Amino acid sequence: MKKEDASGIIVYLLILAIAVVFGITVLREHSASSNMDTFVYILFILGAILTGILLNSILFEVGHILGAKVGRYEIVSVNILGLLWYKEEGKTKFKFSGYDGLTGETVILPKKEAKKEPNPTPYLMFGTLFYLVELIIIIVLFTLYNTKDNMLMYNIVYFLLVVAVIGGMVLIYNILPFKLDAMTDGYRMRMTTNSANKKAFNELLRVQYAINQGEENVEVATFSEITNFTAELNLNKVYTLLDKKEFEEAEKLIDIILAGKSTISEKVYTRARAQKIYINIFTKPIEEAKEFYDKEVPMDERRRISNDISMVSIRTYLLMSGILDGSRSECVIAINNVRKCFNSTPKQRQKTEANLFNEALAKVDELHPTWKLGEYKVVFEEKPEKKKKEKKK
Repeated sequence: MKKEDASGIIVYLLILAIAVVFGITVLREHSASSNMDTFVYILFILGAILTGILLNSILFEVGHILGAKVGRYEIVSVNILGLLWYKEEGKTKFKFSGYDGLTGETVILPKKEAKKEPNPTPYLMFGTLFYLVELIIIIVLFTLYNTKDNMLMYNIVYFLLVVAVIGGMVLIYNILPFKLDAMTDGYRMRMTTNSANKKAFNELLRVQYAINQGEENVEVATFSEITNFTAELNLNKVYTLLDKKEFEEAEKLIDIILAGKSTISEKVYTRARAQKIYINIFTKPIEEAKEFYDKEVPMDERRRISNDISMVSIRTYLLMSGILDGSRSECVIAINNVRKCFNSTPKQRQKTEANLFNEALAKVDELHPTWKLGEYKVVFEEKPEKKKKEKKK
């Protein structure tokens, strides 16, 4: 199990525990004094929960939008519970879409004309600040009207209290300073505490946007100070270099990342290590590549690469198993994970990953033709660009 998956489960259990405690204490007491029958009270609570989810989802994204503008960013898209608004050809459009977050996602881009380096702190903080304002207002109303003298207001403030608790659950997930199953503001806030990370954060936004727009040969800045963010940027550059078969330059960049092992996450280190092994197998004689593998890659690193479900680790695991270890069964394990992993790979990276994997597969197939693995190539289907509608004269 991945570290972020385990962390996510712990956070979800914490949120569930809060919900249970709130239900059997506060809501049980209120249900007994609300003058509602059981069915009506269930509808009352469900309405409060749905309102809390919707209202707080909107509130957090409004905070992100205003924070982005204060921080000198432009808004690329806003997604609230799968409802996506985005700009295309100067027009605001709408569609249903997935998102990286618990309740929504606001995608931003550093303003080109900004005189100062854009600052992500307001973007990451304003959602939390907006919720705190909501919480203060609800606490004040609850203090004033938590009395049975006016049953309507009495029930309304409990309705609002449920809304606030739902918002608090979202906040707990979003504010914790470590990576969960989605990118959280707390994690990004922790990662952008120094100037190098802020620059890397802004560069990563620019690069991802350019690639998503279909730009080719996107120039990626590299960083000598290695953190998770700067390592991610350097790995983006590695992909560009591998695509051009500039293995020597790619390896130099990977070595910079690996030298910063103590400052990056296990996942980032593992994938950088996998890239290094991949390059070694492709650029050196098998005997030399195996010598490096035996001396420089300990068993725990090999295990992490074999367990990491990412295209970089899978294609390296395939080469390790087929070229260095001579194990067909391990190659089959790697191949069995490819399709699912490839489909979850960012669209802008799929063409490169398909080529890199197929080249690894061909190398194994060439050495072991009787294994008949060549038929398992990844097929990348490049969708034709949509023709732009001509404006009527």
